[in-house]
Amino acid sequence: MKKMALALSGILTFGATGVVMADQYEEAIDYRQSAFTLVKGNLGPMGAMVKGEAPFDAAAFQRHAENLAALSAMTGDGFIEGSDLGDTKARAEVWEKRAEFDGKMNDFRKAAADLAAAAKSGDLATIKGPFAAAAKSCKSCHDDFKSK
Repeated sequence: MKKMALALSGILTFGATGVVMADQYEEAIDYRQSAFTLVKGNLGPMGAMVKGEAPFDAAAFQRHAENLAALSAMTGDGFIEGSDLGDTKARAEVWEKRAEFDGKMNDFRKAAADLAAAAKSGDLATIKGPFAAAAKSCKSCHDDFKSK
């Protein structure tokens, strides 16, 4: 009887741990997907302004660029070990080529910070280059680490 109770206790403990771990991975996926949704929500209006599809509003552009810089510091946090399964478009290469992935995330942070600094000028001509660099940084990571 004691052995049965001990075995049941072990199963329940490990089962509960599995549920907690699954929740942790799902939360990591939700976190990163939410962060990238916000990235897209800030890049979109800036892109429209740079392309001339929307009127240039220096104050709005600066706000979006500052948001992007803040978000760029958060985006990598959701890629924890074990969060490669589930409802995610992250490819296995994120974890298999972690140093390369982390390097691209650092490139994105730098490009976003450079864009935020350029946006303070309020000059569209000054902003275009750093915006292109930030957008290229995003695309580069998507090309290598995100499923279509």
